[in-house]
Amino acid sequence: MRRILAAALLAGGLWAAPAAAQETPASAPSGAVEQVTSFAAGSNEGMKYRHLWLAYGAIWLLVFGFVWRTWRRQRDTDTELEDLRRRLVALEGRDGPGD
Repeated sequence: MRRILAAALLAGGLWAAPAAAQETPASAPSGAVEQVTSFAAGSNEGMKYRHLWLAYGAIWLLVFGFVWRTWRRQRDTDTELEDLRRRLVALEGRDGPGD
């Protein structure tokens, strides 16, 4: 579960890195600054709600992790219950009927 969470956080950090790299250079002419600024604003429009996508992704990872962990624990519980049933049958068979 920790590995999945770490991978999700790493992917979110790598996804956010290109947006941070779109800074305007200080030595560019004023016309280029306007052009770069408008380009950055236009390209960022699609990722306007990036934090929501990251939040939904994290929630889905948590949901799938919870379901997977619950399934595994249920499977282990079923295996242990079956083992206890076999042991009970073996003990009843060895001691004979109680009544």
